[in-house]
Amino acid sequence: MRYPAKVLLFGEYVVLLGARALTLPFERFGGEWAWAADDADPLRGALHGFAHSAALAQIPELDVGAFQRDVARGLVFRSDIPMGYGLGSSGALCAAVYDRYASPKATDLTALQQTFARMESHFHGKSSGLDPLTSYIRQPLLTQQGQTRLFKQQPWQTPPPVAFLLDTGQARQTGPLVQFFMEKSRQKDFADRLARELLPAHEALMDAWQTGQGGVVWPHLQRVSAFQLEHFQPMIPTAWRQPWSEALGSGQVLFKICGAGGGGFLLVFGQIEQDVHTQLPGRILAPLLFTPTE
Repeated sequence: MRYPAKVLLFGEYVVLLGARALTLPFERFGGEWAWAADDADPLRGALHGFAHSAALAQIPELDVGAFQRDVARGLVFRSDIPMGYGLGSSGALCAAVYDRYASPKATDLTALQQTFARMESHFHGKSSGLDPLTSYIRQPLLTQQGQTRLFKQQPWQTPPPVAFLLDTGQARQTGPLVQFFMEKSRQKDFADRLARELLPAHEALMDAWQTGQGGVVWPHLQRVSAFQLEHFQPMIPTAWRQPWSEALGSGQVLFKICGAGGGGFLLVFGQIEQDVHTQLPGRILAPLLFTPTE
């Protein structure tokens, strides 16, 4: 069984203000269990620490003892999810541990997310549980104000923009960026601009996306992209600020922060796929696919 990475498609930072966020499983990257013949696996020590962690000890449905014994016998988690890139590398591991060692398994999304939040706290100190939940469920999820449900996307009335991940070539740390945003959002002028500009654009974007109005998505996406370029400078790697600005000017390609930003991946949208490849030759990693769910 392979446990996929996750992508936060919409909702970066504004989810902290109660707005909606949409996460997708991303099968291009993932992890799975394997048995190692020796101690050469570079992540074995980290896996051993996780197996003996207080975070797992507090999950009653987990057979932690079996997990510890398997790790001692050579069980490893082989993952190609890049670490420090915001694609949920620790989330995939938590999903894999729960799937293999939990009995009985919860089916309620809220209960699952709470369990995953406790598990992933070992890696991040505090976790929403959304990354491992997305990896475990393998379906798009919509979250708002702590409530998560399956994302029900209506059939596309017109084709949506194409979306890709772009590798910035640098890892990042989420904590300082979140702290920057939270401190800035308490400043009246910035809070007013969030309420007046970003949040309405984001909510209109989410509505258009969920109802399959591909032709309506683009102008709202432009507003979000422009706001992020102007006000989220620490979240945008220096080398990509000029290409971001040029893309806004062209009207054919748009950049958006992926997750916390600051490195890792950027999201790149185009009205047609060829525009993206023309403006960013050789830099695009893989497309994100969007299909109706009802």
